[in-house]
Amino acid sequence: MLSHCANPQCSRPFLRLRQGKLFLVETQSAGKLGEQRMSASAQVRLRPRQVDRYWLCDQCAEAWTLVHERIQGIVLVPLRRAPTRAGVAAEACRESA
Repeated sequence: MLSHCANPQCSRPFLRLRQGKLFLVETQSAGKLGEQRMSASAQVRLRPRQVDRYWLCDQCAEAWTLVHERIQGIVLVPLRRAPTRAGVAAEACRESA
């Protein structure tokens, strides 16, 4: 069960689904030894799927997202910010001067 924000630097408790951003990550359990001889489609049918849930609070979701890395698992990654109109206008003024 979710208890707090997935950002390790944040300690906000999870209270409502309306707040923040919820991430659902579907994983498969490891296969058993006998399943290796089965066809791939039979293995897919027999493997139970598991859904892990992660949550970022409103403030963290504005600056961060969660990404699944194969080796590291779930990783916190900064969002790329598009320049605002005011920032673009200020940059254009600096270039023309």
